[in-house]
Amino acid sequence: MDRTSSADAAGGFIKPKPGAEQEPTAHLFVANCGPAVGLSVNTIKTVFSAFGPVEAVRLAGDSGTRVVVSFENVQDAAAAKKALDGQKCEDLQGRVMFMQFSVFQPPVLAEDHLPVMTTSADCGIPGLVLYPDFVSEVEEQRLLASVDQLSWQVLAKRRVQHYGYEFLYKLRNVDLSQKLGDLPPFVEEVVSRLSKLSELTESREPSLPLDQLTVNEYPRGVGLSPHIDTHSAFEGSILSLSLAGSCVMEFRRYTNESSDESGIRTEHDKESGKSQMERRALFLPPRSLLVLSDEARYSWHHYIPHHKIDYVNGGVVERGLRRVSFTFRKVRRGPCKCKFVRYCDSQVEGIPSSPFLSNMESEECSHSDWLNVETMADTSAELSEDGSPGWNSKTLPQTETEKAVNEVETPEETRQQLSQYFSIRTPEIEKQYVHKVYDAIAPHFSSTRFAKWPKVAAFLDSLSPGSVIADSGCGNGKYLGLNPSCFFIGCDISPALVAICAQRGHEALVADALHLPYRSGFYDAAISIAVLHHLSNDQRRVRAVEELVRVVRTGGKVLITVWAVEQEDSKLVQKWTPLQGKYTESWVDDEEVTSHLKKSSSTSSLDMIQEFDGNAEGKLDDEEEFLGEREEEQDGHRGGLSSLAESEEQEPSDSNSLPAAGKVQEPQQEYFVPWHLPYHRAEVTGASVAALASGFARKDDKKGAVVYNRYYHVFAEGELERLTSKVKGAVIVDSFYDKSNWCVILQKL
Repeated sequence: MDRTSSADAAGGFIKPKPGAEQEPTAHLFVANCGPAVGLSVNTIKTVFSAFGPVEAVRLAGDSGTRVVVSFENVQDAAAAKKALDGQKCEDLQGRVMFMQFSVFQPPVLAEDHLPVMTTSADCGIPGLVLYPDFVSEVEEQRLLASVDQLSWQVLAKRRVQHYGYEFLYKLRNVDLSQKLGDLPPFVEEVVSRLSKLSELTESREPSLPLDQLTVNEYPRGVGLSPHIDTHSAFEGSILSLSLAGSCVMEFRRYTNESSDESGIRTEHDKESGKSQMERRALFLPPRSLLVLSDEARYSWHHYIPHHKIDYVNGGVVERGLRRVSFTFRKVRRGPCKCKFVRYCDSQVEGIPSSPFLSNMESEECSHSDWLNVETMADTSAELSEDGSPGWNSKTLPQTETEKAVNEVETPEETRQQLSQYFSIRTPEIEKQYVHKVYDAIAPHFSSTRFAKWPKVAAFLDSLSPGSVIADSGCGNGKYLGLNPSCFFIGCDISPALVAICAQRGHEALVADALHLPYRSGFYDAAISIAVLHHLSNDQRRVRAVEELVRVVRTGGKVLITVWAVEQEDSKLVQKWTPLQGKYTESWVDDEEVTSHLKKSSSTSSLDMIQEFDGNAEGKLDDEEEFLGEREEEQDGHRGGLSSLAESEEQEPSDSNSLPAAGKVQEPQQEYFVPWHLPYHRAEVTGASVAALASGFARKDDKKGAVVYNRYYHVFAEGELERLTSKVKGAVIVDSFYDKSNWCVILQKL
């Protein structure tokens, strides 16, 4: 069993409570330092070794921004703290670190901790069998490599793959008419060995052939709600192979002195508190096989606590970065006739698989069938292979909250407000002409985004050391870590751009700007740079601002920038494609979008477009360099303009041309702004091929590029102030126009 001793468990190091006197120790708790900010453990160890021998550098928590540096003696640790605490360290990328002496707190086994068994025999549950080391390390790596090459279905907290038959989480059952195929070849050897186990071959209930497999990937800290696998879905034994990481699985059986026939607690039970629960816990090491048969399968709930560490026989066992389980089952083709009637949905109506199913698990079940598996981002859509929407919004399943909005008797005004709040789904134009485009162009887009806009840099540099900053719509993360004395967390709707952030060592996640996954009042500041102009209506723009205000603390500031109607270089606007009127959901198909493009009288604007040899990679690369310079003048991680991001081949009519002063009576505000992806870029293959085939993108052979259109709503003078003034609980402390952008700074009241 791979177990860390109490002296080596990194989770045991703690920092002193605020205000407590610090006795020097050999261990330094160092904040603003770690892999998430681009500093490897080896680099950190080398720098701190200048003060004396370093025993180890351990991560403190999972954020990747804090470490514990352990010296061999206290004097060296004190010297390092004196020299580096609160000071800019050039050897560590100029970061300002904050340090405290750290002490090790041995794990204390709480009185209510359940003793954990290491053998199934010790649990004493009939039908429960554990086989340690059922597969070898080589087999383990082969199995993991096989599933990692395939597509995952993304649930709320974990990823899954189904083979043979899909397990339908909303129904908690399978559909026998929808067979996916045979089990994959890479599990043939494992299935052959499983089929020879006595628990299967000698079982009174047939368990063979195994024809259903579910692969679950659990990130560190994620567990499983208590449940019994649905009786009517599977028959015989259930076999679960644990790979990559360990966990403690708890088994529970609920017994009632007074209950209905199904075994579910009655109102009398709830009031009298007579329900009792038997609990057993079993440690599942990597490569072990768990077999649930008979009583263990049909009448005991199994449960994995949501922990990052487990206590086993007085020691601490850290869970790995992930645990992957292969669960093999045989699909049932008739009603279950087991003797455990009270838990059997075939024999008693209304039996839930878990009477204690959490709200999150319930929501996960409802989301699982319509989550965007490809992007892992848009929880309101599922895309087909070519990226086009594959559903009608009217058919979307409702969450429990949405159902409550419709069912609970509330005043009509309140009902309408709640319905509006929970019905903000991503409009088609944003999914197709923002999300889909940035996923397709992400690497090329990122290569042009390196210059920092001075106004944004000044705002970030003005924040106090130690401030925690949220960057909503962070793109490739060019502003993350700009102020080395602060902590940054970014998010973006594009998984491709978030992946680039991760490659650069930034802390970022995939999230929707309208539903930020953060605690209220947590951040000291937030920024939204060139994001709001990609949202297609005022309701969504206001909602995005409300989220920014929500997540900052009282007194915290929010910086927002958007593209302006009043462009300093009017020639740039001539290269955009104006759209007629404001976007509505009635024109979302490509043909309907095309009908809303304003027609031009000529194509003379082509004379203003520099021509490049599509085969001359050098010229295209020179232009990519030029892009960064132009971004100093018009920022936008989501749309700085350049010769490479050139226009549709049209000239706007005189009524839509903007004079140099940028003042018009009825400004054109809805545009498609093109992005030219050069043929020689690697990302032209794959998504771009599908985009060209579907007509979503077009070829420009003169420039040797694939052209994508990006949706923009550019802001008129005063519009951003009017929009943000609708948000309660915040006040505008500054607003300004700078380099073709309108900007505001809000402060939370």
